[in-house]
Amino acid sequence: MAFTINDLQDLTRLLATRPEWLSEIRRLVLTEELLALPDIVRSLAEAQRRTEQRLEELAEAQRRTDQRLEELARALQELAEAQRRTDQRLEELAEAQRRTEQRLEALAEAQRIMEQRLEALAEAQRRTEQRLEELAEAQRRTEQRLEELAEAQRRTDQRLEALAEAQRITEQRLEALAEAQRRTEQRLEELAEAQRRTEETVRRLVNQMAEVRGDTLEIKFRDKAHAYFGRWLRRARVIPFIEAEEQLEGKLTEDEIVELSLTDILVRGRPRLAPGAEEVWLAVEVSSVVDANDVSRAERRAALLRRAGLRAVPVAAGARINSQARSLAETLHVALMRDGTDEGWERAYQAATQN
Repeated sequence: MAFTINDLQDLTRLLATRPEWLSEIRRLVLTEELLALPDIVRSLAEAQRRTEQRLEELAEAQRRTDQRLEELARALQELAEAQRRTDQRLEELAEAQRRTEQRLEALAEAQRIMEQRLEALAEAQRRTEQRLEELAEAQRRTEQRLEELAEAQRRTDQRLEALAEAQRITEQRLEALAEAQRRTEQRLEELAEAQRRTEETVRRLVNQMAEVRGDTLEIKFRDKAHAYFGRWLRRARVIPFIEAEEQLEGKLTEDEIVELSLTDILVRGRPRLAPGAEEVWLAVEVSSVVDANDVSRAERRAALLRRAGLRAVPVAAGARINSQARSLAETLHVALMRDGTDEGWERAYQAATQN
């Protein structure tokens, strides 16, 4: 006889009153796989809980890693040369982190698929189990990769600590070099100051020696006037200024007489170029090194003698004569004498006697 809806309702009410029959009917109606389904779902739920717990641990580890990276970033600002290598390493870690996140996203996607598969567990149990095995293997690889990343992070920390120590040693060395450089610069400044004082002393000594040599040469030319100037004048003799002063008074001003009194040597004699000519005066300026100033003074003081009515020839004498003095002597017609040799006497004599 056919089983009707009323029979189903009667059966339902009967089962409600006799719950022990429900298990027997479930055993008869459902397969062993469907009966085992609740246990499988509970197992999957437990695996899902452990997965979520592991993900939370990974998130915490990632947070600590991010915190450590921030601390490292602040420390790496002080490392100039090491920064480039550390940044490169951090980029590699970031790339590894990105791959891990991608893998976790893939796991999340797989979890979603698993949940979808669970909804169709009755007809896809086999494929779900296979997928769970794949997820378990993927989970193992993920955990292995995380362990590798943790080891790589440890090596990075050790390397950064070594770089920080090397940087500290380098900074200490640079400070020592800077201090040595400061002492060197201070010493150089002291040496430069000593050199300046030495050069100043040498200049004073040179000037003093030049004055001494000039005075010595003046005495030499004065004492041996006949020997030096005898080639130009007969009976050449040195005339003290006091003897010539009477001839200058009334003809020159007081200032001009004072100027003439400063002449190094006044020599008087008859010129050998013109035996019958009148006596000639020599206004001689003596210096160890004859320069343009000596030539100018000789010419200026000889000109004052000529203004007083005397025939006077300007002469500059010394141990050496520079090029400026020679050039000016040719222009001003000043005779030169160096170590007993003369230059331009005839030209100077002619110019002086023709005026």
